Amino acid sequence: MTALKPLPPVKSRINIRGLVEIADRAQVTLTNLRDDLLEPWPRKMAPEISSSRLAKLCQIDRTQLNYLCTRGDKGTYPTGTLSGTKRSRMFTVAEAQDFVRANGAFKGKPPGMKAIACAVGNFKGGVGKTTQTVAIAQGLTLRGYRGLLIDLDPQASATTLMGYVPDAEITEDMTVMPVVYGDELSLEYAPIASYWPGLDLIPSCPALFGADYFLPNKQAADPKFEFWKVLDNALEPLRHKYDFIMIDTPPTLSYLAIGSFMATDGLIVPLPPETLDYASSTQFFRQFADLFEQLNDSKSIEKEFEFIKIVLSKVKQSAATTPVVKAWIKQTYHELLATAEIIETDIVMNASAEFKTVYDLSSYEGSVKTFNRALESFDAVVDEVESDIQNAWHRRSMENGD
Repeated sequence: MTALKPLPPVKSRINIRGLVEIADRAQVTLTNLRDDLLEPWPRKMAPEISSSRLAKLCQIDRTQLNYLCTRGDKGTYPTGTLSGTKRSRMFTVAEAQDFVRANGAFKGKPPGMKAIACAVGNFKGGVGKTTQTVAIAQGLTLRGYRGLLIDLDPQASATTLMGYVPDAEITEDMTVMPVVYGDELSLEYAPIASYWPGLDLIPSCPALFGADYFLPNKQAADPKFEFWKVLDNALEPLRHKYDFIMIDTPPTLSYLAIGSFMATDGLIVPLPPETLDYASSTQFFRQFADLFEQLNDSKSIEKEFEFIKIVLSKVKQSAATTPVVKAWIKQTYHELLATAEIIETDIVMNASAEFKTVYDLSSYEGSVKTFNRALESFDAVVDEVESDIQNAWHRRSMENGD
């Protein structure tokens, strides 16, 4: 007769108190990791920019850059700091931004134009939404623009990437919630300077989950209330202060997400070329289209985006299925698909593990070629977004008769 296997030890059930203890432990662990390893706010520092990198941003060669530093118009260009061999220069991010703005390649925001607000959204997790939001914002500042990053995701991953532990350091009144509650009509109170020059932040914390209880209840109680205008109206004063506004949206079609989409001029949708991600994207656009159609039918609300861009993310170039799924995506979204794509590399994944983007890295211990390839893929996406922003300003200028 076969002996019965012993039963595993009986584990205790987990009650609410147990969940609270686990949540407390998780918060302490994250805080310790942040303090010990990740150099967050206020110790998180923007990287240095090499002369080669800066020359590329300025669309000039390094010899010309060195000439501008040493023999160009005195005081026009930052000179940086000579590194070890004194053959190359390193620049702070602020110096690099000033250099780009002084260079003829910088287009800038036309006089009288408002900031272009852009949401980054996808209902499926793990597509690189937050990383792209923060990286695009950083990349645009490296091209000389001044921007605002708004975290509307209650999970607050963008806030964490910017160096904060949301539970411990961000209070509800530092987020968009005072506007949601109607205590504030404008978001002018909210932007804070970040560790990254030229990029301010409106942070998030789990309190934002409350928006999707408050907004529908207020809408039901007051038929004249227009929840979809709350963020749009609150952003208006800030559109005059910044060149661009990047919004990391909630990963659901929530009331807060709807408000963010109504407030933005452009939409970026990260999409890995994987079968399940492609299938999810069709649901995203179906729900997205149905939402705006319903708002139009019931409230006569019109909405136009200056641009919608699908960016292939986490592209595994060696995967056998990648070309097939890319073909599906191109066939489905040919008019929206960006030319540039974000390739999957260890550099990007390792940076994310340390709460950083590729732009936070001054160098890489591995292959320089791999590092440059990762940078170039993000740069190419930023170039396309910059082009869309400039086209939006040009279109508005033409409509205004300028």
